[in-house]
Amino acid sequence: MVIRFFLILLLIPLFAQSQIHPLQIPNRKPNSETGTAFMTRMIPLSMEEREEEIYKALAEGNLPDFLRKPIQLKAPFEDANGGIHEVIYEVMPDYLAVGSSDDFCRIPMNPHTAQRIANVFGASLITAKISDHIYENAEVKLDPFFYKPVGRENESIEKFILHNEQIEKQIAEENEKNGPLIAGIKKDVILSYHLKDLPEKVVIYGWHKLDGNPIQPVYNGHVDWYVDYSHGIRLMNNKVILDGEVVSVAQILSDPILFKLLSNEDQPMEQTEYLEN
Repeated sequence: MVIRFFLILLLIPLFAQSQIHPLQIPNRKPNSETGTAFMTRMIPLSMEEREEEIYKALAEGNLPDFLRKPIQLKAPFEDANGGIHEVIYEVMPDYLAVGSSDDFCRIPMNPHTAQRIANVFGASLITAKISDHIYENAEVKLDPFFYKPVGRENESIEKFILHNEQIEKQIAEENEKNGPLIAGIKKDVILSYHLKDLPEKVVIYGWHKLDGNPIQPVYNGHVDWYVDYSHGIRLMNNKVILDGEVVSVAQILSDPILFKLLSNEDQPMEQTEYLEN
């Protein structure tokens, strides 16, 4: 009995090392706005005011319950030297949305707002490689829905609402529900080594078609304040399990050998988050 107890004590630290701490998302307050009320209130606001309200809402936990239940994915990823490592990571099943489980709206935002929220939640933005891996493993894959540009309508709250309604319609038509890992509905705002040299830009990628090919290649041509209906923020836990050990996403992406585990770019990242200008 004494020997068994001693062995259990020895194993506790090893077990603890292999666990990812859950995302630190605040509980939703009972009096929080519904998605409809929030989006309606956003319509007359300036871009700067809008971004601040998005941050406040999400930082206070005003998001649907299904986003609080991350999906765990595991893969053998290759490092820059060809070594194979087991990586386990957790990712939100869908894009950030404001509101209740019954009344919410997926909400595009600029990368600085997204980064602030990620920091509150203990999360990280994803990379193009992770975007691809998510699509490969998604339980629900929808055909991207495209709106032809008319003036600046695609940057409007009204278009954000319309696109969210379209996504919900497609989910219903496929007899699916919110909560499983979903893909094909938004472009991802991603991390890239370009962040260091292009501090006033946003990097986007994805919006995979049903054949698995992304509509949007990695693109860093938009200014950082630019946001349209097709942009989405999908967060992953900022810690992963690498060969049984808990390691931060930033550590991996900045490592000259390990960065390839989470990135398909040709160099590690000196900067692993969007910084405020």
